[in-house]
Amino acid sequence: MLNAKKLLRPELTIVVFLLLSFASGVLLSPNFFDIRFLLGSTMYYTELGLIALCFSLLMTSGELDLSVAANMTLVTCILGVLHKTGVGMGLLIPLGLIFGALLGLLNGVLVTVTGLPSLIITIGTLSVYRGLAQVLVGDAAISGFPQWFLSFGKITFFGIVPLPLVILVIVAVVLEVLLKRNFWGRKISAIGLNSGAAKYSGVKVDSMKRQLFALQGFFCGTAALLSISRLEVVKYSIGTGGEMDVVTMVLLGGTAFTGGKGACMGTLAAFFIIVFIRTGMRLATISSYVQIAVLGVLLIVIIIISNKLNVLFEKNS
Repeated sequence: MLNAKKLLRPELTIVVFLLLSFASGVLLSPNFFDIRFLLGSTMYYTELGLIALCFSLLMTSGELDLSVAANMTLVTCILGVLHKTGVGMGLLIPLGLIFGALLGLLNGVLVTVTGLPSLIITIGTLSVYRGLAQVLVGDAAISGFPQWFLSFGKITFFGIVPLPLVILVIVAVVLEVLLKRNFWGRKISAIGLNSGAAKYSGVKVDSMKRQLFALQGFFCGTAALLSISRLEVVKYSIGTGGEMDVVTMVLLGGTAFTGGKGACMGTLAAFFIIVFIRTGMRLATISSYVQIAVLGVLLIVIIIISNKLNVLFEKNS
């Protein structure tokens, strides 16, 4: 007989919705069940998926960064402007990672120094970063990047598995191990559960938070480079609204909004849920506005179900 406790585990929710999202895609379009096409569709969301994986760590610590998509956009615009001045890609790649990390670190410093909620701080920096991106590039589109760089994101394994997807899966596994099987990860969870108690236990809370914000920025810089490679152009509108997809992936994946509980592998599963749903609706020619509404409803439904399962699981533990 099946164990009731196992059936009530909150992690089961993400698995069920993953299967349902795949089945929905198949029902929406007969072309959905094409593995080559489906795996190729993940490339449109890999950058946001990478950002979401690190966002899971940040939210586990009780903080969040709503400027992540704007960070990515600003880094792409900075790199585009530098490229126009003649700076080579060999230098632009490390600069992109550094710029992203510095923008993330700025958020961390502002949060820890002012003591204001990260929600407020990062809403502010979101506007600043997007504004600076538009000032730098305007309505222009910068192109002309070297072919070897543009072809990076198009590399596939066995002719069907995109390299960016492989990177995403590897990063998810590594971060999951660091979060669940490493002292560093346990400190992150402790901060999210009770930052005051963590501080009295010897954890350098502010330093850890600044590290996480900087790491988040580093991932934004990585996403910026992948974005340029995929799109082959730089525009200030890149990544607009991406923060909502990131937050959706993280919350769908089981990371607690209040901190203390993270799930990078859950975020990876949520990434595939969003890919399946968006791809299915795109094939069915459903408008992007409806897609956003569907994802919003899905997020609410999963959060309600997850909370109910958490209560039931605790009662039966």
